[in-house]
Amino acid sequence: MNIKRPTLLINEAVARKNIARMANKAKSSGVELVPHFKTPQSIQIGQWYKDEGIISITVSSVSMAKYFQQGGWENITIAFPLNIQEIDDVSELANKTNLTLLVNEPGQVEVLKSNVSTVTDVVIEVDCGSKRSGVDPGDHEVIQRMIDLLENSPHQFKGFYSHFGHTYNARSKEEILGVFKASLEILHALKERFSDYGPQLSIGDTPSASILDKFESVKSIHAGNFVFYDLMQVQIGACDEQDIAVVLACPVVSKNHKRNEVVVYGGGVHLSKESMFDRELNTTIYGKPVRITATGWSEYIPGSYVKSLSQEHGIIHLNDEAYESFNVGDTIGILPVHSCMTADSMREYIDLKGDKFDHL
Repeated sequence: MNIKRPTLLINEAVARKNIARMANKAKSSGVELVPHFKTPQSIQIGQWYKDEGIISITVSSVSMAKYFQQGGWENITIAFPLNIQEIDDVSELANKTNLTLLVNEPGQVEVLKSNVSTVTDVVIEVDCGSKRSGVDPGDHEVIQRMIDLLENSPHQFKGFYSHFGHTYNARSKEEILGVFKASLEILHALKERFSDYGPQLSIGDTPSASILDKFESVKSIHAGNFVFYDLMQVQIGACDEQDIAVVLACPVVSKNHKRNEVVVYGGGVHLSKESMFDRELNTTIYGKPVRITATGWSEYIPGSYVKSLSQEHGIIHLNDEAYESFNVGDTIGILPVHSCMTADSMREYIDLKGDKFDHL
């Protein structure tokens, strides 16, 4: 494959295996998998989920919901707090698909009630510790207010939703399990407190979805990153390196003999500037290099890492043997720290046969 510029390669076989594994886990544990498509953002890749029997999806914006509705998806959850500035677009979308919305403020419900006549399902987003968005689980008065508003509207209160985002701060399976258990206890308490309304529980994070086999009292899981995985997921124990299904292929444009570094055409605008502290290397990295092969890519090159990124430049430190083996004009691959951000930056995939895949 002739790589002229930064190119996001996808290994279809690995991605399909990741999807099948998560779909089978959900089925065996009696929960519905409603995968978050903010990771692939591709109608073509979405077909791989349909092949595993998935009928409902999660997205992160109204525009993404429109994209997938036009691609034939009929059951869509927008896992982002209702943006009342887009209420007309939400109303239009509700007429075309079975829509589930997240709310965490009574004002959002009031606007929804006044402006959208088509029935939607509504879940109340709860902050179980990630400190991103969601109502405080102890603020029962606000929660009751939102439920009351929904009870007197065309819309249906379905339950509580939470993204256990603090699992991403964990550094072991044990820590992930601890965060999951504590967060689920918060949701269970809310389910009991508001039991008169028959609330269902929905959760969405890849680390816990990857390592758990059972999800007590949960109706649906909304993980997304599992389709591609990445170095962060490897480090926290959610997957193995061979589960990573995407790599950024970059041309080598120059070499620095004093520092064992190569400069590649592939920077922050391609890879994103997501970083992580690598415990083995004892330094902050922006990715790990691999060798591009005829059938995909190799395992990570030991002792090597993406040292820094600017807009177009990437600086990769290589071990002695690897440094000598790469020449200007060669192609090197980079395993991403965060595949969702890399995919969003690149907005196009090429599979190992050279075929292109769409991206929102």
